Amino acid sequence: MGIPVTIVSGFLGAGKTTLINQALQVSPYPREEIIIIENEFGEVGIDHKLLVHREERVLQLNNGCMCCSLRSDLLAILISLLETIEEHQQPISQIIIETTGIADPQPIIQTLLTAPQLRGRVYIDSLLTVIDSDSFELIEREPQALKQLVMADRIFVSRKQNLNLSALKKLQREIKSINPLSDIRMFTHSETIQKKDFYNLKKFNHPLVFESDSSENHYNGKHYHQHHQVHEFKSILLTSDQDIKKDFLLQWIDWLILTNQGSLYRFKGLIALQEQDFIVAMQGVNEQVNFQYTTRQKDQTTIILIGKMLDEERIKQSFDKLLAESK
Repeated sequence: MGIPVTIVSGFLGAGKTTLINQALQVSPYPREEIIIIENEFGEVGIDHKLLVHREERVLQLNNGCMCCSLRSDLLAILISLLETIEEHQQPISQIIIETTGIADPQPIIQTLLTAPQLRGRVYIDSLLTVIDSDSFELIEREPQALKQLVMADRIFVSRKQNLNLSALKKLQREIKSINPLSDIRMFTHSETIQKKDFYNLKKFNHPLVFESDSSENHYNGKHYHQHHQVHEFKSILLTSDQDIKKDFLLQWIDWLILTNQGSLYRFKGLIALQEQDFIVAMQGVNEQVNFQYTTRQKDQTTIILIGKMLDEERIKQSFDKLLAESK
């Protein structure tokens, strides 16, 4: 599979560097086997100076927006890094990419998924987004901050001491309303995280799972959706007890991607196919989709879509048509 890459995103001042510092303190790997790539804003970055442990190799991309030419910069750095590692047979166990607060993680993901030079050499372990519990209302007004939240596999909430249990539960519900695919972990500046919460998560390609607290979102009924009032982010849940024909499913996914280019960010599913004896897991980002065979017994087909300005009614009708064609 290659070297695991963990992407750490979060809005300005959320606590990304604090989280990474804590992760380095509990790392299961020798420090010299960790590479940190920082996406700084401006010509001179300062976040690398805030890292407590300097045995790790820190590389910088001095541009606040990882897109366009910077995507090629990231690719060039990774290729050069991998060539050096392979030439000198240096063991590298972990790559951490820390984005700037205003960066969209989508181009980073696209680079790691699609660059043929990286295939089999690195893989995305997880996308972690850090939010400040005191600044959630600000995040709701910032499109890039919301995008970071929507794309996350795991969300770390930087918890302040004055955050009471009621406010915490409300915050968790609001986060889940934006991204039901993610799980949530709390962390503070004074207590170090556990290594199992950061390393070897393998959440990016992990099959669809609902955490126990997701019951508050009422995942029942045939179709589910939640609206996020700001910027029209939406998650849609589609379920069926009927097995689906593989060819029709692939056609539907092609249609879904084609008609929602630029607005469908992530989607996951557990699919009961007519041609398979067990559930097939589906995972998609942007226009990339892959399937994994599982040993899970067939039950309900469940698909979650997350994006912006998704035409729920049209998607709902297309899914009904898919089911009708599969009978």
